[in-house]
Amino acid sequence: MEEIGRQYPKDDRFDPSGFLKQARLHQSRFRAEILNLPSVDYGNYLTREDAEAGMNFYDSFGIFDAVRERFPNYNMPLYANMLRSEHIPFNLFVPLNSNKNYCKNVFNDFFNNRINSIDRIEIEHAPKPRKNYLNDSTSFDTYIEYTTSDNQKGIIGIEVKYTERGYGLKKGSTQENAIKDKNSKYYSVSKQCNLYRPEAIDKLTSDKYRQVWRNQLLGESILIADGDKFTYFTSLTIFPQGNSHFVETSKDYIDMLTSNDLKFIPITYEEFFNTCEKHCPDNQYWEWLGYLIGRYIVVSDNEK
Repeated sequence: MEEIGRQYPKDDRFDPSGFLKQARLHQSRFRAEILNLPSVDYGNYLTREDAEAGMNFYDSFGIFDAVRERFPNYNMPLYANMLRSEHIPFNLFVPLNSNKNYCKNVFNDFFNNRINSIDRIEIEHAPKPRKNYLNDSTSFDTYIEYTTSDNQKGIIGIEVKYTERGYGLKKGSTQENAIKDKNSKYYSVSKQCNLYRPEAIDKLTSDKYRQVWRNQLLGESILIADGDKFTYFTSLTIFPQGNSHFVETSKDYIDMLTSNDLKFIPITYEEFFNTCEKHCPDNQYWEWLGYLIGRYIVVSDNEK
């Protein structure tokens, strides 16, 4: 068995719940004990050789082919870092793209059976030209188009998180400038979609809520710009139940909405995997689910 590898020292400022430390150790163990691979420096990093061989991804459904098509050049956070969330949408949604009826059944458990068919799934998607929408670099980790039973079209914009929390603004960035400019698309779309309570805007610009807000606004901007094509938009965030930041952020965010008729849905990995199991069509997908559960569900030593 390979060594677990060096772990970062705990810093309560960035990991107050201890989930980040637990998840890093979990990924290090998965690499060493399940994949039987060495690490580079810290235990949650694959060697470049193993990363370029696709070892950060489930080995089926053409997942790594989809990665290389979308990101052909080596990218360490995506290819080698087992802890960061960049790779996870590929492991979750490329297999569902291979069986859109299965995907429909899974999502209908969260969408009150609104979906009649899944029409399109894309990883890392932003509408173009961006000036017609939010006019920034906001994108969806996964983008889904669907059709309802009465032939209406809808969009699901998915953000996938693992250990991440909120983040700050880079000085001079497009985002910072848009936050400061009350005439920017952020504010005009917020007003047009009529989704937020009046007192919410000042909170939404903060580090804690800004990314959830921007993901919502990107979808709402599509409804505004392409309203002749799409009727519905839902922003969906998937995160582990141990990530207390997104548990709290999601509850707070919903309280800032004037209503929530499938506008924002927070789903834990545990809920999502359970639903995938409920509708699982065959052994190939059972094996995939076994990988996902073993790979991403963090179980502390006390729970084993």
